[in-house]
Amino acid sequence: MIRIRFVSHPGIFNWACRIAQYGFWASHCEVVMPDGTLLGAISDGVKARPPGYDVGHFSQETFLDVKATPDQEDIFYGFLGSQIGKPYDTWAIISFFFPSRDWQELDSWYCSELLGTAFAECGIFPQHMAVKFSRITPRDLLLLISTRTEGMVNVE
Repeated sequence: MIRIRFVSHPGIFNWACRIAQYGFWASHCEVVMPDGTLLGAISDGVKARPPGYDVGHFSQETFLDVKATPDQEDIFYGFLGSQIGKPYDTWAIISFFFPSRDWQELDSWYCSELLGTAFAECGIFPQHMAVKFSRITPRDLLLLISTRTEGMVNVE
C-alpha cells in the first residue's frame, strides 16, 4: 500500500492552485515513506521531512491509500529516494497557466509531477499517456490514482 498526503495551505499560492485546478482544494501532495517521513517537492527541493513538519501551516489534510504490489512499492519508493536533493521546479507552476514543458523531465520537480513519475516508473501509470500534456497537478494525480485507492481519510 502506498499512502499519499494531500494538503491545502492558506494564502495566494493555494488560491492560484485552486483556479488552475478548477476548484480542487489541495495545493501540495507528498508520499508517506515506509519509515514514516513525508517525501515531496516543495520550494527547498525534494526532501524527506519528519511527520508534523508543517503542523499549523495547512487548512486541510487528506490521506489516500493506493493499492500496489510489493514489487511496485519497491520501485516506487526506490525512484523517489533517488530524487532526493533535486531542486523544486518553479517552471511547473508557470505551466499551470502557460503549457510549455514536459512534466516528466528528471532535472527538477513539482510535487505532483514527482509522484506521477514515480507511479509511472512502478507501472501504476503508463509510461506514456495517450495524450501529451505539459503538467500534472495534485488534482490530476488524485484523479489518475482514484481507481486504485483503498479509501480516503480526511484529517482537519
